[in-house]
Amino acid sequence: MGIVTKAQIALATFRRGGLGGVVRRLRMSMRARWRKSWYGWRSRSLNYKKGWRSKQPILVIESDDWGAEHVPGADALEEMKKDTVESSHLNYDGLERPEDIEKLCEVLCAYQDANGRPAVMTMNFVMANPDFEAVEQSGYSVFKAKTIDEGFNHEPEKDRLWDSYRRGIEDGMLVPQLHGQLHFCPDDWLARLRQGEAGTLKAFKLRMVGENPNANGIGIQSMAPIYHTSKESIRHLVEEGVRTFRQVFNMSSLTTIAPCYAWRTPETEQALLSNGVLAMQGREYQCLPNGSVKPHYSGELGPGGILYMIRTCRLEPISAGTPVDECFAQISDAFARHIPAVLCSHRVNYTSRVDRSIRDKGLATLSGVLKRVTQVYPNVEFLSSDKLALRILQKN
Repeated sequence: MGIVTKAQIALATFRRGGLGGVVRRLRMSMRARWRKSWYGWRSRSLNYKKGWRSKQPILVIESDDWGAEHVPGADALEEMKKDTVESSHLNYDGLERPEDIEKLCEVLCAYQDANGRPAVMTMNFVMANPDFEAVEQSGYSVFKAKTIDEGFNHEPEKDRLWDSYRRGIEDGMLVPQLHGQLHFCPDDWLARLRQGEAGTLKAFKLRMVGENPNANGIGIQSMAPIYHTSKESIRHLVEEGVRTFRQVFNMSSLTTIAPCYAWRTPETEQALLSNGVLAMQGREYQCLPNGSVKPHYSGELGPGGILYMIRTCRLEPISAGTPVDECFAQISDAFARHIPAVLCSHRVNYTSRVDRSIRDKGLATLSGVLKRVTQVYPNVEFLSSDKLALRILQKN
């Protein structure tokens, strides 16, 4: 984040909360950085010591947020910027276009592993988006969702988009898995709409979920924990997500990734296991409802027997500016420790709905990483998350 952007955020915070608001935000930011640094180091050390190992180098690419509609396009972004100056990589996160999927598959199929199989991306899908017209007709009192097989608010060429998904899946380059039924809290959203919150109402007219006044970035609140709720609500969310996934993809999702890496134990894991989900993808730690985190390692089993799988590398050229050299160094470190290189790489890196240069940069970085890996590690094996989960469970 540049100096100008930081100054703009500080000014916006001052306007909302005065000098005290700026100080509070600075303290929160420093605490958050310290917690992430401390727990990240502690969790990585745990994974290095106890994580599941493989003599053969294994590369897994896990990518979240596919199917979720956030910013409709550049015009909507400009409209929202009239009321806010805050910046976030999520401002450029829009629903994927058919050509985005096609270009992504072109990159993946250009590289093969030791078995002659193309590179594969695990695409973690959000299964539904708001039905804005139905919500508006209810007076913002009833939440109605539109599943991704029913259609999108931001993509008129639904059939062409689905054709691109299917080709990638059939060719073995894309493997869908469950991210969740939703990626935001509908009750909170409806409450803000009923209260007449100006930013949320304006976003609604643009067919966006909207901006939380306390959020750092347009639409960032659409990325919210959904499993920090009651046991009954968790069970309903899991059952709804699993049912929709099976209906849409005609297959079961053996793994999942909790939105924002946040879930309640054992409630969420019990619900997932009872619905056929065997493993949790995730970072080195789990975000708990009280704001603390719990470290995990790859191959660890939860209280009910669910498998934890840990992302060991980062490929986020848009949100974190990850260059090829940095990602490759992380992959090499994982291989040297005989642990799978599991890449965290969100959808925003590969979508062009808001800005095509974002996609082009993301694809170029992905291609650079795969080229280096296949050159230096010709014995590498490309796996999807579900295949890795089954391998770990079988060996355990």
